[in-house]
Order: sequence, then C-alpha cells, then structure tokens
Amino acid sequence: MSEQPTDTQTPTPAPRPEQPESGSGSGRDNATRLLMGGSILGVIVVAAIITSIIIFVRGGDEPLVPAGDQGSGATAATQPDQFEPDPFFDEQGRVVYAPLNDNGVLLAQSSPATGRSAATAPSGIMLQRVHGNMYLPFSTSDGPTAFSDTGVATGFARTAQGAGLAAVHYLNYLATGNNRIQMLQDAGLVADPQDQLAELKAFNASNQPGAAPDNFPGRVLQMIKVNFTEDLARVHIGASTNLKDGRTQNTDMSLDLVWREGTGWVVQVQGNNAFGARAVADFSDGWTSWW
Repeated sequence: MSEQPTDTQTPTPAPRPEQPESGSGSGRDNATRLLMGGSILGVIVVAAIITSIIIFVRGGDEPLVPAGDQGSGATAATQPDQFEPDPFFDEQGRVVYAPLNDNGVLLAQSSPATGRSAATAPSGIMLQRVHGNMYLPFSTSDGPTAFSDTGVATGFARTAQGAGLAAVHYLNYLATGNNRIQMLQDAGLVADPQDQLAELKAFNASNQPGAAPDNFPGRVLQMIKVNFTEDLARVHIGASTNLKDGRTQNTDMSLDLVWREGTGWVVQVQGNNAFGARAVADFSDGWTSWW
C-alpha cells in the first residue's frame, strides 16, 4: 500500500475498523461484511480502501498528521540522468522522485549504524514513483538492492528496517490489483500454500464495490512497527484518518515475513489471520514513522 503518525481476525473478534463515508452505502456495507468475514480477501480490501482514503482524501476525510522527515542522504543519492528533472509533493506533502526506469532506481548502499533499534528509520529514505502510480520507499542502508524479472524491488536487508521496507512494498502490490499481485507471485515473494490469493483475485475481477482494479494507485501509510527476528518478522503498518463525523480512525494492519536464503523476505499468507486489520486507540507502544 511516510510521516508522523501517517495488506484479520482471531477467534475472539477484534475491534472492527470503520470505513469513512465515501458516498456509496453499498461499498461501505460490503467492506464491513468483508472485514467481519475473517478471510484474507476482506483484509486486503480493507487495505485498499484505507490506501484510497489517503490517496484521494475523499469527502473531506483527511489524514491527521503532517509530513515527516524523510531521512538524511536521500537527495544526495540521486543521479540527474536517472530521474525526471523535478520531484513533486504527494498528497501528504512528502517529496517524491520520478525515476525514468518504471521499476525505480536502486540507491547506493552504506553500512547502517551499529546497535540500531527496530524503531530506527533506515538511512536515506527516498520515496519514488514506480509503475506509474505507486509511491514506495527506497533507502541507502537497507535496500532494496535489486529488481525481480517482473519489476518488483528485492534485496531488502535482513534487518528490522529491511523487513519493514519489504512489507510496505509488498502490501502495496497485494492491494493494487490482480496484475500487481501476479507480479509479486511471479517474483517468488509470496508463500501462499492454500492459494488464498486466488479468492482475492476472483473478487478483484468481479468489479464489485471494494474490488481493486489493475494498476490501482498505491501509497505509503503513516506509521510502522516491526517485531523482528532474523528468520521471521511481523510488520505493523498503521493509518490514522479523520472521519466525516469528527471521529478519529486508527487502523493497524500487519504482515508476517519469513526470511528465505537466496530470496530474502517473503510474505506469508496462511490461516485467517494472514494480514491483520484492527482498530487501535493510538500509535504509542513502539510505533514510529520513517517517512
């Protein structure tokens, strides 16, 4: 699917995120039913809906937070002949660079500081527009360092920061249409033994309310928290939005990523809790912003 506080259910129902009003009652009802259903489909649709809120700021609903620090060294890493002449601001006031290569531009890497906590941002964060309408973070410390044959960024470091960056990239692919899901699958970056993504793809192809068409826009949500081990990481991605009725909607989505030698971070899709989506009171307790 970059600022200050800017892809599930359990046997005991978790608080259910409410969708902002968008002028379509059927769409809101559909999203609610999907979220309550406990399937991966519902969760990814929620991710797409939250992403669309941040992209289009529909109906006056606005993200709560201002643009944050993008990290040191981002602009210094650019090469003029690799990007369009001028960067631009995204909907959140964050600087975005437009690479001439549709996949993006890999940044020169340097060793990060030792002893970083999982909350420390990667160095040299740069938001790049890839595949026409996806704004994704690249860093100078934790990757990415390569692209798959399908054009998906890979080579994220075996660190909390690398896992966080990978999760942000891969959630965007899962939430922005069947062609992007296929790109991620063809790159070997999804572990989906029960073929649960087939359900999501069938729904997207149905053109029902809440379905994500091919090439749906993708953006970086505001907050992140990483529970990290070298072999398995759980990355929480958070969004905070003002609803029309004046209430604040805080949503926490999570992805599990497993490390595989020769491939790197791979998204795990298994069980009804594959991608968590739940309401949270606030973004304290370890949450931070990297962009």
